[in-house]
Amino acid sequence: MPAIDTITLADCAALIFAPDARSSESMSALARTLGFGHVLEYTKLNALPPRTLPFFLVHNGIADHVKQRLLRGLRATEELRRKFAPIICLIPHGPRHLMVPQVEMGFDEVLFLSDPVAEIGKALIGQLGREILYIEAPHYFGPDRRRLERVSRGDPRRVPGGTEHRRIQVVRDPQHGIRASYVS
Repeated sequence: MPAIDTITLADCAALIFAPDARSSESMSALARTLGFGHVLEYTKLNALPPRTLPFFLVHNGIADHVKQRLLRGLRATEELRRKFAPIICLIPHGPRHLMVPQVEMGFDEVLFLSDPVAEIGKALIGQLGREILYIEAPHYFGPDRRRLERVSRGDPRRVPGGTEHRRIQVVRDPQHGIRASYVS
């Protein structure tokens, strides 16, 4: 695996999901600025070069039920590079509380287009070359979100023992693909 400080987005593809042509072009321009090796509209998913690690960049302007269907569809596939690909929600601008429903939906990261490009790039590269814990439960499949729970561990409303789930350790490497393994 390459050193974290040498990882770039050059061996990755940005697949753009936007509600309109203007948003699509804006997101595509951002992806090119960030250094993605390939920038494609989602309709060109099958044109994705083999072994290229995709990032799915989803504009928040897309209806929630469509975003949920996209997340479920990608996470349900058996192809590792889609199942565990970074799925990023991009919100045009704050307030910051707009990100909470998207995080709860299962996006790997929620970013604001109004943030500095360097911050956006750092957050995207942070999806690569390190272990990320995924949770597979009856009603959720995605990154571990316990740090965002609204009910504290000692709260009596919390179900003792939690729900049955499986933990999956995922590492995304632009050079070697995605490695996923179940952990206890």
